[in-house]
Amino acid sequence: MEKERLALNYALMLEMIKAKDYESQQIIALFEEGNEEILESFGEGIPTWKTMIEFYQTNKAKCERALMDGYEISFLTKGALKSLLSIKFAMKEDKDFVDTGEGLDRVKMSGENLKALSEMISKNWTIVLLEENKEQDTHLLRIELTYKPVFTF
Repeated sequence: MEKERLALNYALMLEMIKAKDYESQQIIALFEEGNEEILESFGEGIPTWKTMIEFYQTNKAKCERALMDGYEISFLTKGALKSLLSIKFAMKEDKDFVDTGEGLDRVKMSGENLKALSEMISKNWTIVLLEENKEQDTHLLRIELTYKPVFTF
C-alpha cells in the first residue's frame, strides 16, 4: 500500500506535535477540537495552525491514514530537508550533518531513524549509505538530489 503524500508544511506541523510525544489518536483529537491556541503551543504553524485544521477538516481520511500508516513528503527543498531533520530527529547542522551546497553529508543516524526518514523523504532526494556500524546501530549517510541539474552553456 502506498503511503499518503503530504505537502511539506503539513508534514512539519505533524512532526512538531509528534516531537512532544503525542500519539496519532491524540493528534486527531486535537484537530477535531480545532483549538488554534493549544496547537500554537507546539510551535509556529506553517503558515498557520488554522490552515492545518482546515486541511484536516476537508481531508480527514487522508490525514488519519498519514498519521496511522505514515506518509511521504511530496517535495523537499534542501532547506526544508534540514528543517525536517531538526524537527523530527533533533539533528543540528555542523554537528549531525554538513551542508555541502548540493546536499547533506556526514548525516549520522540510528537504524530506526534511517528507516523513518527513508519512508517519508520525497523522491527528489536519495539516501546513500557511506558507513554502517551494526554493533552500535549507527549509519553515516549522504543525502543527495536524485536528479542533479545539468547546466549547458
